[in-house]
Amino acid sequence: MLNADVVKIFEELSDLLEIQGANPFRVRAYRNAARTIGDLPESLAEILGDSQRNLEDIAGIGRDLADKIRTIAATGTVPQLEELREQVPRGVVDMLRIPGLGPKK
Repeated sequence: MLNADVVKIFEELSDLLEIQGANPFRVRAYRNAARTIGDLPESLAEILGDSQRNLEDIAGIGRDLADKIRTIAATGTVPQLEELREQVPRGVVDMLRIPGLGPKK
């Protein structure tokens, strides 16, 4: 598992939640976690493999996000993402990639 994989999943989760009008603090938590993980100088796999270290020690990563990272490491995805993908048409997510077009527009 690469940090970039977790970053992509958290970014997609935040996009889908924002499209659905979810709590802005929750959306921001996923975005901040994605940014933090993307900036980590070491891999999450190293942290997970070290019994002396804890994901929650990373700034901005709480118990819920740490559990999701562990699930991603084990399965490659999280059930919440799969559920959101079923609820939001793929074309809507693709439109977010258009410059100047965001979830609110």
